Amino acid sequence: MNRKFIVAILACASMYLIGCGPLTGRSEEVPMTMRDNEIALHVINQNYYDARLFARWRNGRRVSIGHVTGFNEETLIFRWEYFDLQVEINLLSVGIHYTPWMNVERGDELELVIDPSLDKRIRIRRP
Repeated sequence: MNRKFIVAILACASMYLIGCGPLTGRSEEVPMTMRDNEIALHVINQNYYDARLFARWRNGRRVSIGHVTGFNEETLIFRWEYFDLQVEINLLSVGIHYTPWMNVERGDELELVIDPSLDKRIRIRRP
């Protein structure tokens, strides 16, 4: 095939894909929507280590709500189950830390800042 013909086809294909972008329904300007029975947790991880997060409820349930890589932030949306919530922060390859218990209601929006020195406050006990 002629090189100009291939370049023209690639240019048309890329213009087509760019033009169809809005039809996919994805837009970064559209805010996340929450249902009435959900909670939003905005996590700002100022620590080097990746953090895996779990919701712990007073009724005994423990649910994984997501993870945030080091020096990044994410908004995690998860299902509300009970009034008292504790967030478990599992810094990968370091250890686990727990927030204090807090009273939450459906639709609450919370912010969690993971301190840069949190990994130094976690004690690992080995037998």
